[in-house]
Amino acid sequence: MNRFKGARYLLCLALLLGLCGGLLGGPIVLAAQGSSQAAIMPPPPQDEEPLPEEPVEESLKIYSSYPMLQSTVGSVFEFEITLFYTGGSEPRTFDLDLTAPEGWTGIFLGGYPETEISAFTVEPNKKRETVTLIVGATSEDAAVEGDYVFTVQAASGDISGSTDLEAVVVSAPPQYLLYLSTATLIREFQIKAGQETHVSMQLTNSYTGTVNNINFSAEGPEGWNVTFTPDSLTSLEPGVTQEIDMVINPPAGTEAGDYPLNVGAIGDESETIRELRITVVATTIWGQAGIGIAVAIIVVLAIWFRRAGRREEAAEAASTTTGATKSGNWFKRTVSRLRKDVPGK
Repeated sequence: MNRFKGARYLLCLALLLGLCGGLLGGPIVLAAQGSSQAAIMPPPPQDEEPLPEEPVEESLKIYSSYPMLQSTVGSVFEFEITLFYTGGSEPRTFDLDLTAPEGWTGIFLGGYPETEISAFTVEPNKKRETVTLIVGATSEDAAVEGDYVFTVQAASGDISGSTDLEAVVVSAPPQYLLYLSTATLIREFQIKAGQETHVSMQLTNSYTGTVNNINFSAEGPEGWNVTFTPDSLTSLEPGVTQEIDMVINPPAGTEAGDYPLNVGAIGDESETIRELRITVVATTIWGQAGIGIAVAIIVVLAIWFRRAGRREEAAEAASTTTGATKSGNWFKRTVSRLRKDVPGK
């Protein structure tokens, strides 16, 4: 019994020594009863020397997140370009160059605030630079539909990079806008009840699309008669102005005052309404009588002045005849007196 207890104590001691040896990292030799072989742990690995780093070759890459843009005729295109430089330990300046299609041009913008640039410098700790390229047609003849490719290149010594950008030009969708006004741009008019008044109107197509089937209309007080010549148009091309003669005729007996008149031009693609202010001036009986009296007075005065002129002419003629007669008699009396004074007569 005591022999078995001693064996257990020895086994526990061996396990404890083995555990302590593993924690301390040293080699452990275990001996087993009835075995003549021993297990020896290998020594710990030694630290290896790091390999030397290979030098990074200098290079420049140019790219754009959106290398193709699309817009309408007459637009300008704005590309954002990133230039990535690696391998350098000193600041390096790259010259920018743009190859554009015939009839197109562009500029590079950089810095803050953005200004036009032709080169940029990359610091060794920055490695990348972002610039903006704006391109556009130089004339209306060059701004036509099509695909236009631009090549951006940056170079510094023997290091360079390039990328292609594409601008797609499409035709703009037609837009419609009608503009209606009076020929004089005046919106207030005075008219008389029961009389026709002509107002010259102008309709202009101000945008890029043709407007078809245009009809003219007017909304005013009840009983008013408003007509147009012409009263409709088959179509109106962009940039064209059409003259319209509008006739306004309020009924007789319309009270004097201000009245709104809405004049409209309605087409398939666009419509417009212009509000006019019409002032009706009533013609009264006393007013007509006053006009008649004034005309009668003018006629009477004309007749009176004419007769007075004739009388004055007659009086002058009579005065001239009397004067001549008196002069003749005076001459005769003088001659007779001279003859009496001559001796022998």
